[in-house]
Amino acid sequence: MKRLTMIGAAVLSAALLLTACGDTAQKSTATDTSAVSEAVSKAPETPEKFQAAMVSRSLYSLGNTSRLKAKLRQAQSGEDMTVAYIGGSITRGETAGAEGCYAKLSYNYIAEKYGTCDNVKYVNAGVSGTPSVLGNLRLQKDVLDYNADIVFVEFAVNDAQDNTHKESYESLVRTVLTQENDPAVVLIFNRTANGYTAQEYMKEIGDYYSLPMISVADALTPEFDEGRMTWEDYSDDQSHPNTEGHKLLCSFIENLLTQAENAPDEEYTLPPAYRFGYPFMDSQLVTPEAPTAELISLTDTGSFEAVEQGATDFPTSWKLSDGTDPLKFKATASSVFLLFKRNNSDTMGSFEVYINGAKVKTIHSNQKDGWNEPYSELAIKFQTIKDMDIEIRPAEGSEDKNITILGVAVAAQESTQ
Repeated sequence: MKRLTMIGAAVLSAALLLTACGDTAQKSTATDTSAVSEAVSKAPETPEKFQAAMVSRSLYSLGNTSRLKAKLRQAQSGEDMTVAYIGGSITRGETAGAEGCYAKLSYNYIAEKYGTCDNVKYVNAGVSGTPSVLGNLRLQKDVLDYNADIVFVEFAVNDAQDNTHKESYESLVRTVLTQENDPAVVLIFNRTANGYTAQEYMKEIGDYYSLPMISVADALTPEFDEGRMTWEDYSDDQSHPNTEGHKLLCSFIENLLTQAENAPDEEYTLPPAYRFGYPFMDSQLVTPEAPTAELISLTDTGSFEAVEQGATDFPTSWKLSDGTDPLKFKATASSVFLLFKRNNSDTMGSFEVYINGAKVKTIHSNQKDGWNEPYSELAIKFQTIKDMDIEIRPAEGSEDKNITILGVAVAAQESTQ
């Protein structure tokens, strides 16, 4: 893998005192950052210095590290500590596999360096092809239910630039930060082969909340632009790191943790306002497996049947059977999302969403970029909390087509944007 094979062989730079991901981690917490500063202040002259500069560039911001350091000390003291990763297919481990992905590699490093015996737990909540809109809606069941202490968030290549994505991303971040166990949040920004990344607005959110941030895009782009690396050194397709790319990403996380150890302690205070808005904060999701929540509950399945046929991360669904009777819910909320399976196929149908008897949206599950993955769309967003009767009806012409509802999610926030 050209230059990246050196990283895989654990030769990032002796001055950085980084261990290779996947190898036995060192217990020492001593750090000499002078080599990093030197690598950034003048043009690198050797492959090792180029790598040192790349690792240094990956650390966009340390932010306020008090929560992160507290969680690492928690692990060092022998208390249980859970590290969770939420994101798309990069986090899930596409191409590198469950054991070779950056999430598992960096968890191994954290557990070995900071843990005692088996007190550090691992949660990988990556779901392929999904943005922060869906990530926020499944946050409770996939991350918070595990009492996560450190949460790595990776959605930069899957998120679009519209307000719903910006507000979903900020809602996710703020929901984690407001948990009673004071989790630490680390943001990770990847890029695609053509340079796409949503990191610009994600950095704004991270800066606003003083979060540690890693930019793979900032680290790699100069290497590509100046011809020291090719995209193929990092990835075997258009977006997913290869095995060595995942090791590289893990080394960026190691660097952040090492720099955080020497950062000054400063009490963390949650900002009282918002950067873009958090109208979907504390979302609640109901599925056939769990059809009742505090804010929303199933009242009638109508012509929809609960079946064990769903999509990734959603093993069950409400699937349209015979008839056109609506799937019904009662909710007290300000916003409603529909989760469904989509595909690029004429066999997929459309459905209509009614709130208190009025149609608010028609949703098409036949979408050209669909591939049978879970997908979510915002049906309605109000500025105030309302009592709602929600109905999901097959659209005209879709009575005999595939309509697979994976869940319904709501949030109850007075205007936050």
